[in-house]
Amino acid sequence: MATLIKTKGIVLHEMSIKEQDKRILLFSVDYGKMVVFANGAKRSKSSLLAGTQPFVFGEFHLYEGQNTYTLKQVDILETFYTLREDLISLYYGLYLLEVCNHVVQEMDRNADLLRLLYMSLTALKKQTQNPKVVRRIFEFRGLSTLGLTPDLEQDFLKMSQDTRDILLYLQQVKMERIYAFKIEKACFHQIEQVIDGYFRHYVGGHYKSLEFIESLQEEH
Repeated sequence: MATLIKTKGIVLHEMSIKEQDKRILLFSVDYGKMVVFANGAKRSKSSLLAGTQPFVFGEFHLYEGQNTYTLKQVDILETFYTLREDLISLYYGLYLLEVCNHVVQEMDRNADLLRLLYMSLTALKKQTQNPKVVRRIFEFRGLSTLGLTPDLEQDFLKMSQDTRDILLYLQQVKMERIYAFKIEKACFHQIEQVIDGYFRHYVGGHYKSLEFIESLQEEH
């Protein structure tokens, strides 16, 4: 008999299966990344339609089978729907989802990364930071949530003391405060280069959302 479980999480990806069903990737606080089947979720009157879209944060009620999870109900807490009103914010948000999908293993908990994802999407939604800044802070602090904290004293990338101080701050500041300060534009270029080097070194990956962002920037 299937067991009913509840967990909070964010939908990373949705995929259509058959005519009316979906398969979603859920980044959950209790179980890490989960493959969840949502039967009938594509129907226009389905109670699961709104809650199975990327970015949705909510409490998910799931039937746990022998090797599968099936969605019964979603209590939506945040949709981040307004990201869709700005193309750049939308695709930076999709990039954050892609990174989490890339680095989080199925059934491997990482509550800190999930919290960072939620706060980063909130910063994009509220436009409290430039999307480029949100991306780099997410990448850098995200390394720490994966146990890959760069040793800033072992400097394989040359940086100024100001850059080092800012990166040390980003490593140590409480998560709730990570977007509550501004990086001066004059400092950001080097910070961006250093974080990009660390992220490529430790994580890497190929991300379609970044390709789209770069194509938009080339047009302008």
